[in-house]
Amino acid sequence: MSLTNDLKHRLTVFNKQPFTNDIGESDYEYAPDGTIWGALTVVSGRTETLPGETERAAVTHKLTIRPRACRLTTSTYFEYQGQRYDVQYWQPHYKRRDRLEVFLKLVIEDGA
Repeated sequence: MSLTNDLKHRLTVFNKQPFTNDIGESDYEYAPDGTIWGALTVVSGRTETLPGETERAAVTHKLTIRPRACRLTTSTYFEYQGQRYDVQYWQPHYKRRDRLEVFLKLVIEDGA
């Protein structure tokens, strides 16, 4: 089966870009670095109860992309449908060399 048929999710890639702030110092900020097609699937999820009866959820996803689809670093993150996915690690797909597997952690930000 072709990789093109599997890539059904349109993701925005964010990478750190250098900029100069108001007082002339060099710094980095996240900026969109393009959009790519990928296949986003859930790998695992767990919840744990914290003190004060709060719950924390940790959800791991696997993103399948083309090997040279974007510039990928450990500080890269993806955005899909308003949700942020931080890169944990990536590895080549050993059976099919035309794809790369990126493992992501869903970042849930509480607006309260």
